[in-house]
Parts: sequence; C-alpha cells; structure tokens
Amino acid sequence: MKINIPIDIEDEIRKALSDYLTTYCRPLPKNFSLPCILVAHAGGGETDTIDRFLVSLDSRAKTEAEANEYLRIALGVLKKQTALQNTALRHITVNSSGSWGTDPVRPELAMCSATLEVIAHQTTMEV
Repeated sequence: MKINIPIDIEDEIRKALSDYLTTYCRPLPKNFSLPCILVAHAGGGETDTIDRFLVSLDSRAKTEAEANEYLRIALGVLKKQTALQNTALRHITVNSSGSWGTDPVRPELAMCSATLEVIAHQTTMEV
C-alpha cells in the first residue's frame, strides 16, 4: 500500500545547507565546529499532502557578528534552494531572525536564532 508521510525536515534543511555551511541536526554533537547552524523541528501542521513545519535555526560562533552573519547566510541559502526547487523544500517564511544571545550550555559562545515556517510536500512510500 502507498502512503504519504512527512519528510524529515531537519535532515532536508541540513542537506540544503551542508554544501555551504557547517550544519547539524539535534542533538548538537559534543564536539562541534564553529561557526555552525543547529536545525530543530519545533512544530507545524499539514493540509492534505502539504506540510507546514516550524523550524528553528541556531547559529553559534565565537562572536555575535559572526553568528549573525552565518545565520543570515543560512537564510539566504535556504531561500535560494526553494527558488531553485532542487530540494523537497518549497517555500520558507522567516518569522523572526537575529535574536541575540549566548549559548545556554557554553556561555562563551555567541548565538543568534531564527524561526522559520517551511512548506514541503510529503513523500510517498510503500508499506
């Protein structure tokens, strides 16, 4: 029987960014490279075979300026990827971006965050 299922949104975003930026899916590895982006699926919903994902991106770097720039590059790459439609990602809306802060686990690192709504088609599989 063929069924529709949501894509693995964290991994799809990681793949879309990985040629350009160091990107991880949750959980962040113990030994990670800087600067980097952490992708986390935070919610969403669906209508028929279209999924709406709420996704957060956390950019970590040694300085606030570097974390902010890395985050802005990630957003640009994702928008370009959806325009080219060479990924499962179809549309991205940035809900918030550039939130300044420090890494809650490693306060010596700067962290900037963005929240996105990502539209993607479900995938089909045989069970």
